[in-house]
Amino acid sequence: MELAEKKYRKIIASRKRRTAKRKFFLFLRILLILVFFAALIWGFNHFYNSSYFKISSIIVKGNEYYGDELIKKEAEVTLGVNIFEIDKKTIEDKLEKNLIWLKSASLIKVFPNKIEIEITERKPYIKLVYGGKYYLIDETGIMLEELDESGLKDYNDLILVKNAIKYYPDIGEKIAKKNIISCGQIFQSLDLEIKSEIKEAFINDNYSGDIIFVTLDGKQIIFGTSERLLDKNVLLRQILEQLSVEGSFYSVIDLRNVDNPIIK
Repeated sequence: MELAEKKYRKIIASRKRRTAKRKFFLFLRILLILVFFAALIWGFNHFYNSSYFKISSIIVKGNEYYGDELIKKEAEVTLGVNIFEIDKKTIEDKLEKNLIWLKSASLIKVFPNKIEIEITERKPYIKLVYGGKYYLIDETGIMLEELDESGLKDYNDLILVKNAIKYYPDIGEKIAKKNIISCGQIFQSLDLEIKSEIKEAFINDNYSGDIIFVTLDGKQIIFGTSERLLDKNVLLRQILEQLSVEGSFYSVIDLRNVDNPIIK
């Protein structure tokens, strides 16, 4: 009986040792895992805050109207800041909001420590006049700036559109009038020879807002709208060539009805 009891106690003691051993190794494993992750976090934090990821250069691309320094100033990206702390979307939105001539901005993080800002600027498309003041707009109708006399000369290649607006627009405002943009589309599509003879355009006050071009000698070419633009351009060339051959005078060429143009 005593022998059986000794064996039993021996078995119990052996189990306790195995259990304690398993608990020790489990504790050691957990401790090692904790030490590993602590070292990993420390290493990442040290690496994150090291000079390796601090911005050392900011490069601006695609800009002409705005200088590099102005764009950097508006972006508010400071040298020495950690590249991970730069909020790409916030900076892009800020640039597009604050710089009227800027059509779009794309910030690119070039790891480990460089920033590139790619700029797409708006292009002047049309000149408008109202109340003796001249304005410059892009192809989407955004009012870019008010022009003085020297500014007008800088954009001699753009068509001047009269009777297009009835108020003084604000810088950055979008002028939502389709026929204004159509004036630019029609003018840009003209042959160089014909384009060189155009002085200005105006939009008629009639219901359809017909687009009319005025030549240097005061003649009118009525396009109406930009519909069937290719056909109207071909027809205009044919009419002008025929008038030149015949030596005929004209004051108005009306192309609103392509199938039945009117010459006066």
